[in-house]
Amino acid sequence: MQHVLLRENCRSLQIAVSGASVLRPLRLYVDAILQPQHLKFHVAALQFLNDINDCRRVSAACFPPEHRGARLRIVLQALDGSLAGASHQEVAIALFGRRRVEEDWRHPGGHLRDQVRRAIQRGRFLMGGGYRQFLR
Repeated sequence: MQHVLLRENCRSLQIAVSGASVLRPLRLYVDAILQPQHLKFHVAALQFLNDINDCRRVSAACFPPEHRGARLRIVLQALDGSLAGASHQEVAIALFGRRRVEEDWRHPGGHLRDQVRRAIQRGRFLMGGGYRQFLR
């Protein structure tokens, strides 16, 4: 088994090749039927290879942005502030700005306070090992 790492900028694809030498031209055969949880990665790998073969570069469409990215950023920043000893209100100011906190912090529904509290709790969960579930 040989492993090939294709890299462009910060994007990469690792392929395991068996049955042929990657030092000579070769034909890739891929499985057509996959477990559902592996399908999107398989399709992305094929798109990556097609882009490299067709135009010698990788399309940004091969690497769509992580849809949970914005939420994860808030969670990690809230956790960082909490671990540094900041109050929930100070964390909220860092995340959402002083003006919004002054307007919404004492709102009867407490939505902003709840959002900060949940972000810190989620961060502590990830820090305590929950990140393994997140990465699946």
